[in-house]
Amino acid sequence: MLLLLLFVSLRRRQFSNWLIASLLLAEIFSVNIVLAFNGGATNPFGSILLVPVVLAFMLLPLRLSSALVAISIGCQAAQLLFPGETGHVGHVMQSHYHGMVMSFAFSSLLIGVVVLYFKRQLSLHEEQLQLQREQQMRNEQLLAIGTAAAQLTHDVATPVQTIKLLLEEAEESSSPPPWLSDLLIEFSRVENQLSEWREIANDVRAKKLHAFSLTFLHDQLKSILLNARPETQVTWEISPSTEYTITADRTVLPALSSILINACDASPEGSAAPIQVSSSVTEQHWLLRVSNPTSIDEDTLNLLGRQIVPSAEGHGVGAIVSNATIERFNGRVQWTLTGNILTTEIRLPVNAPCTY
Repeated sequence: MLLLLLFVSLRRRQFSNWLIASLLLAEIFSVNIVLAFNGGATNPFGSILLVPVVLAFMLLPLRLSSALVAISIGCQAAQLLFPGETGHVGHVMQSHYHGMVMSFAFSSLLIGVVVLYFKRQLSLHEEQLQLQREQQMRNEQLLAIGTAAAQLTHDVATPVQTIKLLLEEAEESSSPPPWLSDLLIEFSRVENQLSEWREIANDVRAKKLHAFSLTFLHDQLKSILLNARPETQVTWEISPSTEYTITADRTVLPALSSILINACDASPEGSAAPIQVSSSVTEQHWLLRVSNPTSIDEDTLNLLGRQIVPSAEGHGVGAIVSNATIERFNGRVQWTLTGNILTTEIRLPVNAPCTY
């Protein structure tokens, strides 16, 4: 066959759909011309025309392959105009010839349906494999990030203890410096952060879950943003239905706060538009929506939360960690871009309203 010979002779080459369709069409016409002068529809070698049908459905889009099959069936039907030596036969043989053409048409359609089915199954299987590869790559990235974070926390603990001893000695001196009180306050925040990270690590290791009320999460997110980005203007729109709870471990709060802080950092410098944060409960889900101006492009947006993407605002590590964390609690994170406004939607399943 022309197309198969071309594939064998020119390996590792990509061919356009129109070239493949042209070769298959030439083969259909040439074989039908040969059959027309050698028995027409009664020639048993007419089944060789099923090969282009298979190749068409395997290699070409549906519309183009359907057109080729229709042309092939039409050529087979035209064989009845060239009965050859059997032109003098009676009605019974004429019915047999018509049956041969109908059989070819039915076989072509059946083969097309079967090939399309298996082609669809292979496509779905490839999509699943691609998702698994992306998931594996993201897990490897998260493992590397988590290992580095754990090592950093362990390395920081020792100098923190040393600094604490020095501060205590300075505080007990006869004339402590005036800035010591402010430094002690900031140092206590560092100690609290290390303590919280230890608790988070213990919860993750023990797979311990908690019921966090939406009121608690709202207050914590406001406090974190106020301390981390006090210069950023944030507009809060919180639904009054805050008595619901979500079930998660302690990593959910860092994941949510990371998304909010990333939204503040992604806003262009000097932008007058505030960060808008809205919270509501709909369809048994807590919806947290964050909108901020950004300069991100569509290509980077499609990879956000799935791969590390270097950009002027960072590498997207926070989005990957937050996305993976929220997915562990049956949640979902979705990013949409409207003009220069990036909207991050976080959905988490909620439990029955709290009564305490």
